[in-house]
Amino acid sequence: MKLGFIGTGVISDAVIRGLLSTDYSASEIIVSTRGRAFSQKLTADFEIVRAEDDNQAIMESADMVFLAIRPQDAQKVLTGLKAGPETQIVSLIATIPIETLQGWICGGASFDRAIPLPSVAHCNCVTAVYPGSDNVIALFDKLGGAVAADTIDAFDGYAAGSALMATYFEILENAAQWMVTQGSDYADARRYLAALFSGLSDNTLKSPDQSFAELVDGHATPGGLNEQVAQTFIREKGGEAIHTALDDVFARIKAASGDS
Repeated sequence: MKLGFIGTGVISDAVIRGLLSTDYSASEIIVSTRGRAFSQKLTADFEIVRAEDDNQAIMESADMVFLAIRPQDAQKVLTGLKAGPETQIVSLIATIPIETLQGWICGGASFDRAIPLPSVAHCNCVTAVYPGSDNVIALFDKLGGAVAADTIDAFDGYAAGSALMATYFEILENAAQWMVTQGSDYADARRYLAALFSGLSDNTLKSPDQSFAELVDGHATPGGLNEQVAQTFIREKGGEAIHTALDDVFARIKAASGDS
């Protein structure tokens, strides 16, 4: 399998490095020089990776081509490119529908969209894919797993869910700063909280049959400290704030894609 990347930035770098740490069968990886610092580092680190200035040459050389450019640059970069029906295109571009991409890139290629996160570099990220072609699912399975969305609304829901990353770190930062006010060293508080939440994440992954609600019950002894904090979160409408934030970002995604 020959892979091509039009746009070589953080996510392309993460996908490539993750794949090359697995047994995924790639005979060659061609990266565009759009994102020169990343393309230069990848070609220096891996013999299998080469850089290419011509995006059309990438389309013609690769079996699967990843589009990883900014939405505001996409039309200019992609319009006029050709990819035949034997080519699988995977768009990593936020908000741009497949129908729009098909209008820019002619030739009858197959299209999927995907939302890989930076942790695919370590093969521990589940990637949302739409509609979920078998070869695309197989590739992301190597990077930690994949979920195929049945509808575009479901896919956009995954995109909205991925917007919780900064909020996760905001929670940890607030907790760490609070612990500092009680006399903790910030580095120690950070280390403690990082290990605490990493352990919770590990337990969650090892308990796939338990809902999050069941895990709440399992980590909240009646009358205990965890239950008290959870009840305060509910009382202060923390859950409603999360729903409101996700509703807002979902609406933004829909508006940007023209589905609103």
